[in-house]
Amino acid sequence: MTNSEYVPKRRFKEFESNGEWVKRKLTDFIELFSGLTYSPNDVRKSGTLVLRSSNIKNGEIVDADNVFVTPAKATSENVKPGDIIVVVRNGSRSLIGKHARVKCEKPNTVIGAFMAGMHTEHSLFVNALLDTPKFGEEIEKNMGATINQITGTMFSEMEFIIPDELEQDIIGEFFQTIDSLLSIHQHKLDKLKNLKKAYLSEMFPAGGERVPKRRFPGFEGEWEQMLLGKIGKAQSGIGFPDSEQGGKVGIPFYKVSDMNNNGNEHEMVFANNYVTLEQMSQRGWKAIHDVPAIFFAKVGAAVLLNRKRLCRVPFLMDNNTMAFSLDTSKVDTNFAKTMFETVDLTSLVQIGALPSYNTRDVESISVLVPATKEQKQIGDFFHKLDNSISLQQQKLDKLNDLKKAYLNELFV
Repeated sequence: MTNSEYVPKRRFKEFESNGEWVKRKLTDFIELFSGLTYSPNDVRKSGTLVLRSSNIKNGEIVDADNVFVTPAKATSENVKPGDIIVVVRNGSRSLIGKHARVKCEKPNTVIGAFMAGMHTEHSLFVNALLDTPKFGEEIEKNMGATINQITGTMFSEMEFIIPDELEQDIIGEFFQTIDSLLSIHQHKLDKLKNLKKAYLSEMFPAGGERVPKRRFPGFEGEWEQMLLGKIGKAQSGIGFPDSEQGGKVGIPFYKVSDMNNNGNEHEMVFANNYVTLEQMSQRGWKAIHDVPAIFFAKVGAAVLLNRKRLCRVPFLMDNNTMAFSLDTSKVDTNFAKTMFETVDLTSLVQIGALPSYNTRDVESISVLVPATKEQKQIGDFFHKLDNSISLQQQKLDKLNDLKKAYLNELFV
C-alpha cells in the first residue's frame, strides 16, 4: 500500500491493492434539500412532525420537544429512509453539523428551516463521513465568524477524499455495526439513569411529606427534619492562579470542569491539576482534610447544572466551587451523597451579575434524614446503582473511543 495522503492508514484487506482514493466535492455525491419555514400560528398538537436539532441525540432521531404543524402548511419534502439530516443553523456553534440518518419510513415528517437534508445512494458511508474530524474542519473553514450557519454554498465548497462505491459500502456497513452497538449501550445507560431517578423520587419523601413512598422492610416512622448545618459544614474554595496550574503530582486541586472528566460522574477521582506540598507552603494553601465531602459549583452558569460529586480523599478547590464536609458520626456517607442529589441548590441562587450562593445558604437548607440503619441501607443501594451506571458509562466511552480511532484510520 502506498503512503499517499489519498490512502487511509487502515484499509479492509480486499481493497489494499485498489490504489488511491479521489478528492470530490460533497455535492458531487449528495443532493441537498431544504427544511420547512413555519410560524407559531402553524403549530398544532398533532399533524406533520418537524424535525429540529432537539430531535437529534447521539446520532439518532429521537422524540424530544416535538413540534407539529398543520399538514396543509408542510410544503417541504418528506424525509425518506437513508436521508441524512443535519443541523445547519443554531444559537450554539457546537451543534452545527450534528446529524442523524433516517433509518425507517417516517410518514408526515419534514425537517425544520434550520436543518438541511441529504439524499445519497451511499448513506451509511456519508453518515460515517460526517462523523469524521474532517467534516468538523470543513465546517470551521466555511462557517462565518459571527453567524452559526452552514449554507448550501458552503456545503458545495466542502471537499472530501473518498473511495469507490464498493469500498464506501463496506466502510459504511462497518460503522453501522458500531453505531448499533453504541445505541444498545446508550439505551442500557439511559435505562439505568431513569431507574435511578424513579427510585430517588420514591425512596426520599416528597415535598410536604415525612415518609417516603417506597421503603426497605423493617423501617417505619417519620424521618427527622434538620438543617444541613447539623450534619456537616460548608466551605468555599480559593484562588488558583494560572501560573500554578498544570501540575501532575501532589494533592488534587479541583475546578468545576473536573466534574466533566471521565470517571468523575459520581465521585471525584481524577483532577486536571495537582499541587505539591511546596506550592501549598509558598501560597499558604491548606487542603481540605474533612472528608468525605460533597463538591459542587457555587458561582457562574455551572451552578444552574446542579451537579454534585463525592470526594473521599483530601483536596483543594478553586473559588468558583464549594464543598460540604460530612460529619460521619451523624450521617452515612453514601446516603448523604444520594440525599444531596435530591437537593435543588439552584433555589439558593442570588440575583446578580452571576448566579451564586454562600456557605450560610447551604447550611440553612432543611432536609429529612432517617435513622442510621435506614440511611446505610439506602446509601448502599444507591452506591451499587451508581457503580452499575459507571460501569455502563465506561463501556460506552470505550466503544466511542474505538469508533473515533477507526474514523481516524479508515478515512483520509
